[in-house]
Amino acid sequence: MNDAYDYCEALVRERDRERFIAALFAPSSKRQDLFALHALDLELAHVAEVVREPMAGEIRLQWWREALDGKREEEAKANPVGAAILATIVRYDLPRELLLTFVDVRSRALDSVSFETLEDMIAYADATAGATSALASAILGGKSSSYAQAALYAGRALTIANLLRTFAHDVSKGHLRIPLELLATHGVHTASVSAGDNSEGLRAALRELRRRALEEHARLQSMDVPPEILPAFLTASLVPARLAPMSLNAYDPFRTALELSKLRAQFMIWRAARRGLV
Repeated sequence: MNDAYDYCEALVRERDRERFIAALFAPSSKRQDLFALHALDLELAHVAEVVREPMAGEIRLQWWREALDGKREEEAKANPVGAAILATIVRYDLPRELLLTFVDVRSRALDSVSFETLEDMIAYADATAGATSALASAILGGKSSSYAQAALYAGRALTIANLLRTFAHDVSKGHLRIPLELLATHGVHTASVSAGDNSEGLRAALRELRRRALEEHARLQSMDVPPEILPAFLTASLVPARLAPMSLNAYDPFRTALELSKLRAQFMIWRAARRGLV
């Protein structure tokens, strides 16, 4: 079992250094379980990145549904991420129904157009990053409903920020992750987005999403998050800095990078942990 957890740790370190750094602020006895949870999240997200046909992705997601539901126990235990997360589920009595919903909504990422409305995007955020934050909080000892609300705020801020960060890449791959209703409100046609048209309407729509992400982050900051579960929310501390370039006059959604250097992100996570404020 140690090999399975070691695999998860290495996977998170390689693919998501920010969450890896955040997990290091958790007690050593909890870190391996956080790595297992984050590794599962990364594996599910990776499905949409590697498949060419939605049906192939659905087959892979169905395997994970059955594995998490206990229907493929032997196969799951042969998979290091599967073995680790199943052990973590048992150790902390994590709600399997939440994890199954977590898998189900990943199907949205297989479609070329993911969201009709902003409410659809928020629901997706709640069921993915929000669920991850809630499960991480449970691993760290948080059982209060108020922590669950904090998880939703964090998940929404992180999801919107990430969709804005990957906007240009997603469009280049034929995927539009911005709510169609929001684009229509600002007079933006999907064809112009696909063509790479840096229009005023598109920038306005994306900046509206930025405002929503910052509002959710502000709501998270207003919560009284105890130190013991703070590592579940530390990566949300990066949202304002990551989205700051969008406020510049020169902002171009197809060319302006919404990235932070590894050193800066690491410092900001450390500072948030030290201050106890995300």
